[in-house]
Amino acid sequence: MNQDVSNQYFLKSGNKQIDEHLPDDLKLDILDLISNAKAQVSLLITNMDTGNVIVSYYEELKMVSASIIKVLILLSALEKVQEGELSLNSEIQLNQENILGDTEVFEYGERAYTLDELLNWMVINSDNTATNCLIDLLTMDSINTYAIGLSLKQTKLERKMLDFEAIQNGFNNYTSAIDIKILYDALYQNRILTPELCEYAIRTLKRQRHKQLAMRYIYDDVIIAHKTGSLDNLCHDVCIFYLEHITYYFGMFVSDAVDSEYAAKLIGRISKMIYEYYKEK
Repeated sequence: MNQDVSNQYFLKSGNKQIDEHLPDDLKLDILDLISNAKAQVSLLITNMDTGNVIVSYYEELKMVSASIIKVLILLSALEKVQEGELSLNSEIQLNQENILGDTEVFEYGERAYTLDELLNWMVINSDNTATNCLIDLLTMDSINTYAIGLSLKQTKLERKMLDFEAIQNGFNNYTSAIDIKILYDALYQNRILTPELCEYAIRTLKRQRHKQLAMRYIYDDVIIAHKTGSLDNLCHDVCIFYLEHITYYFGMFVSDAVDSEYAAKLIGRISKMIYEYYKEK
């Protein structure tokens, strides 16, 4: 990407309000990292309380979602709970043939699991078996209709987890940094579900166990609600950081990287720079 074009876009689409201005040296350090990255990068950072943009860089770019799509599935299921079609105690049968080899929680075989169990394992452990079971329960059409109803422009579920044949046939799952911001804003402001179900969703996202992306280089005991996604050449993390004086959204997508480790380190570096600025401020 041409450096001048990247710089113009970055400075134009960030800094919406003067109170969210970052120091010029920090802006340029961030720009240098992402515009020279050996990967495709999309980044959006906003103040969750004011809605003001802190940093934006191709925030509407449609990206292969990896496990970030599980945020949409979580909220779609909770919508069914709100409508009375399901309850968190609803039992769903999981059969042996649907238990994937990468699971770390369903190795002991088939039985009925509550919706609450499946939702938690899908998010906190990013379990693909739980995810596919929920897709079967809700249906792809219903999940995608839910996304359309929320005006998510780049988010679509086209395949189950680990369905490599579907990928070869041109189907994948997609989202964007700005679409997830729409979901997180609605949760944070209790606009998408009942306050109790919004709290349930955020509490579940706070319990995610994978901390090697946005939290990679942050050793403080920070409260963060987030979901990660990783494949061979991409890593994403979509987060709500709860600091003492600011709560901010950090959504960073890195694809077409040399490998997932490179992508993870890039996310970690940008996240640490933003976190340290607001921590000290």
